[in-house]
Amino acid sequence: MKAVTGNTRTWLVVVSILVVMAGHSSAFYGRGSDVIQLKSQKDITALTNSKFAWFIELYREGCGYCQQLTPEYNKAATKLRKLVRVAAVDVEKNRDIAQKIMSMYNFQVKGVPTLIALKPRTKKGDGTSKERIDYNGERKAGAISKFALNLMPDYSRLVTKASFPGFQSKSELPKALLFTDKSSSPPIFKALSTKYKDRMTFGYVQKSNKDLAKLFGVTEFPAVYVIKKGDTIEQGGSAEPVPFTGGKPSFMALDVFLMDYAEPKQNKKSSSSQSKSKSSTSKKPTPTKKPAKATTKKAAFKKPIMPQPKDKIKLAGTDLNKLKLKQLRGILARWDDKCSGCMEKFHFVDRINELRKLHGDLDDDVAEPASAKKDTAADEGMCSGPPETSKDEDIKRLEAEVASLKKSNEELKAKLDTCSASKPKDEL
Repeated sequence: MKAVTGNTRTWLVVVSILVVMAGHSSAFYGRGSDVIQLKSQKDITALTNSKFAWFIELYREGCGYCQQLTPEYNKAATKLRKLVRVAAVDVEKNRDIAQKIMSMYNFQVKGVPTLIALKPRTKKGDGTSKERIDYNGERKAGAISKFALNLMPDYSRLVTKASFPGFQSKSELPKALLFTDKSSSPPIFKALSTKYKDRMTFGYVQKSNKDLAKLFGVTEFPAVYVIKKGDTIEQGGSAEPVPFTGGKPSFMALDVFLMDYAEPKQNKKSSSSQSKSKSSTSKKPTPTKKPAKATTKKAAFKKPIMPQPKDKIKLAGTDLNKLKLKQLRGILARWDDKCSGCMEKFHFVDRINELRKLHGDLDDDVAEPASAKKDTAADEGMCSGPPETSKDEDIKRLEAEVASLKKSNEELKAKLDTCSASKPKDEL
């Protein structure tokens, strides 16, 4: 056996370092991470218009401290999902976006990683919609999550027997009422009150208030009820509250329940057009011109759309957010799951991810989204087999694919098992 020379040993060390660096560089917030990447003006607009609290990391991929923070930051983002918006911006790759955030919230990055929180203002301040709070605490998922949860806006109010009549009469909006054994409104209810702000009124009743619990027929805690718009709940009255009966009150389940009773979202485009029309009517009328002769054109004949053959990809590795609702429903149908109450796209995606954790990925094919066809078109010549193959070759190829899928499923389950230990229950 040949001895390892000095040069060989040096090369082995260099290769090991390069492998470690490559592993770290790919460990930043890519596909599957709950961290929002701030890369464009569209992301900045979403940040400024958001009613939620934000937690932002300004980092650089070549920074060793940033690499150490990445796994903890990913865990914190998963814990805070749907409650606080957790984001990150690369100060080198997206320098303009980083500069804009620093200018908007009046601070400078002196070193990376820099962590800041943005708390929504409840009163008018310096013109910005959020207040910047620097984070100098422990760089662990638990500490970051605890700090961020304390910054959540809360648009729910404590309801007692004495304040209940005022709670019903103060607003004409529909109302959501939580009966809880906690001393304050839990994070999920705070997040829902933020999402449905100006569309529904939120209140919570403590367990010690037995009179209201009796009025609503509450026997177990927590319990959620909706008072429909225009209804008044009183002893001996005809109106009755609507109870939540969807099982454990998670964010997704309550979101689906409340959206059926909340006021619809205001369309910004229609409101702006209405304001323009009002301003235009206030101006002096301009002299009208004679209408031009109408020219009639024959309607262009449209060819009927013929069904096209569907491209096939495996569910493992597929970005569910790129699929259409029809495709997502098709995936759920293979588990015999109708996702009852699912309305928005992310509800279907969340439900599929829950089933994947329980049962693993399906071995069936799903239709590939049109956006992914461009990426795979160049590889079709390499990946596709000959037009005619024997049955033995087809069987061998399918067995190899099944073995590969099983291996990837086992790796995914192992990762999920490690993550689930730190993930909190998404319940009230």
